[in-house]
Amino acid sequence: MSDSTLAPNTTADGVACIDCQPDAAHPSPAVAATSAAGATEDLMDPTTFVRPLGSVAGLPMPLVVIEYCHRCKFGLRANWIQQELLSTFAPSPPNADSAADTASVASVMLIPKVDDVSAGRFRVYIAADASGLALVWDRKVQGGFPEMRVLKQKVRDVVNPRFGLGHSDKK
Repeated sequence: MSDSTLAPNTTADGVACIDCQPDAAHPSPAVAATSAAGATEDLMDPTTFVRPLGSVAGLPMPLVVIEYCHRCKFGLRANWIQQELLSTFAPSPPNADSAADTASVASVMLIPKVDDVSAGRFRVYIAADASGLALVWDRKVQGGFPEMRVLKQKVRDVVNPRFGLGHSDKK
């Protein structure tokens, strides 16, 4: 069963995915975003999203960033996606004959979030160069987690649109 055919708040194994609820009695000291930043963010409008990194200068490029809610237990999914992307977009051999034959991701960064404004968050960003992060996927906007095939295609389209993904290109 593919994630795109599931109800927006259901995982592939049929478990209900409910956004974690803030615990007012025990606020988290590990707040990564300020309350002011959260107040200006419309959860259904990606143009208002606050990027998890202010600058990507000096980081290995292309860079994929997966920002997820730790309290919702999205860490295993983030790790799985990280491994799939690193396996598919492995570093290119130095003797590659054609640019169309290669597509690589230099690094995949995981950013667990525990602050109240990040409840239920699962976002994937990519930076092909130092110009900054571009949103590739948001669980709330797209109504669920990305299918791996779709996510690989989106990453490929940024890294090298001519790169063939084999079975992941089949629709």
